[in-house]
Amino acid sequence: MKITILTFAVASTILFSCDIKEERISIENTEKTENSTDEEVQFDNKGHQLVYDMVQKVGNYKTLSAKKDVAYTYTYKTPDNQTDISNERYIFNGELSYGKYEQHERTLAQYNGAIEQGYDGNEFWLKNNGEIIDDEKSLARVKFNRPTNFYWFTMMQKLLDPGLNYELLEEVNIDNQAYDVVKVTFDAQDDKPTDIYQLYINKETQLVDQFLFTVADFGKMEVPNLMKLKYEEVEGILIPTDRKYQKSTWNAEVEGNQWVTVNWSNIKFNTGLTKADFKKENEMGTSNKTSLKSKLEEKKANFETKASDNKKRAYREGIESVEKSGIVSSAKQVGDKAPNFTLNNALGNPVELKDVLKKGKVVLTWYRGGWCPYCNLTLHQLQEELPNFKANGATLIALTPELPDNSISTAEKNDLEFEVLSDIGNKVAHEYGIVFKLTDEVAGMYNESFDMNAYNGDKSNELPLAATFIIDENGEIIYAFLDADYRNRAEPSEITEFLKNN
Repeated sequence: MKITILTFAVASTILFSCDIKEERISIENTEKTENSTDEEVQFDNKGHQLVYDMVQKVGNYKTLSAKKDVAYTYTYKTPDNQTDISNERYIFNGELSYGKYEQHERTLAQYNGAIEQGYDGNEFWLKNNGEIIDDEKSLARVKFNRPTNFYWFTMMQKLLDPGLNYELLEEVNIDNQAYDVVKVTFDAQDDKPTDIYQLYINKETQLVDQFLFTVADFGKMEVPNLMKLKYEEVEGILIPTDRKYQKSTWNAEVEGNQWVTVNWSNIKFNTGLTKADFKKENEMGTSNKTSLKSKLEEKKANFETKASDNKKRAYREGIESVEKSGIVSSAKQVGDKAPNFTLNNALGNPVELKDVLKKGKVVLTWYRGGWCPYCNLTLHQLQEELPNFKANGATLIALTPELPDNSISTAEKNDLEFEVLSDIGNKVAHEYGIVFKLTDEVAGMYNESFDMNAYNGDKSNELPLAATFIIDENGEIIYAFLDADYRNRAEPSEITEFLKNN
């Protein structure tokens, strides 16, 4: 969902060879072009109309900027598995931009630890582990990255900026799908070459499924890149969250499988950012903890880099098996009565849900075991968020199918200050409808690697979903996070927000 900053050469395309100060189009001017409702829009030609219709379909700049700001995770990976992961934040009015890189193998890789980049409307700045960096060469990269990343996110809307030219080239069929091919060019400045976009607009959906682009700033005009897109709807905006690109011909033909992949995830609009947050003196990087989502995405990226193709295939098929089982929809849902239970904690003392509910709401979460790295990341983040749960009158309880001796080891290892209960045989998990059976291949891999059956004390090869419920004092489920992919978890900070508002 979702920075991976694009490679230096490719990202320059998105700037369309425009200087940020001299040629940035203001939101007000952009709205005049693409959001006029008081009078009929005048089109230069059919290509212009097709691009206009596409932008209205995804959500124009007026619709986008009305959401005020956005925060998301941007993951970028090269064919040789170099990865950047950045937590991006923008304010649309003024195009303020911030990115915190927890992983940056492509961007300013000479710095160890987290780096922060910012543009506050007047100044570009850089920090490494909270310390301000004044290195001129490094700041030049920031001056490139910040507007480029902003442009990538708003690119579809900005295809209606003033100074663009449109030409309908042809109609083509690709994989039995009809496309209008529209060429987009930009008014030249000082006789400098400008980039070329060739949009493939799907005749059925009106969306750009793919496009060709050049990199004029680096003289890359003869051989374009082909970018392929998949969209996700977020709060009424269609966003191309899944992207990949590589060198191409002008007929959109590629050779080999050397794709650069770019993914946007965990997209949230109108998060309450202010202009002051983007100042160099801000504490945004320290006051806002790295989200669990971004940590899990980094773990996924590392797995994709290091795991064998066979293991990746087996795990992927395992997740697909859970999806096809229908367990996510058949499990307990919001509005259902939460089954009561009594289980022993890590010290062997019984804990009954009904008794805990007398004190207030309960955040009930499952984890697969201390052997699961995604679970350990989640438990650690839950521990960090625990004071906020308590401040909002909620008790956190974690359930696991592990035997008590193993669960106490997990609790000690993660310095947990909440109850960890052993749900031996997944008895309670079955009552909540969240138990699934591993595929034989994945079960074999788990048992060969760390002997999962010994951890759980049975040979059922069953595990619970990494589910999270919030249960109110009346025993009713008021929040449910259910996902077939064990690598996706409820965001602890979002649980806190739910508790605040409910």
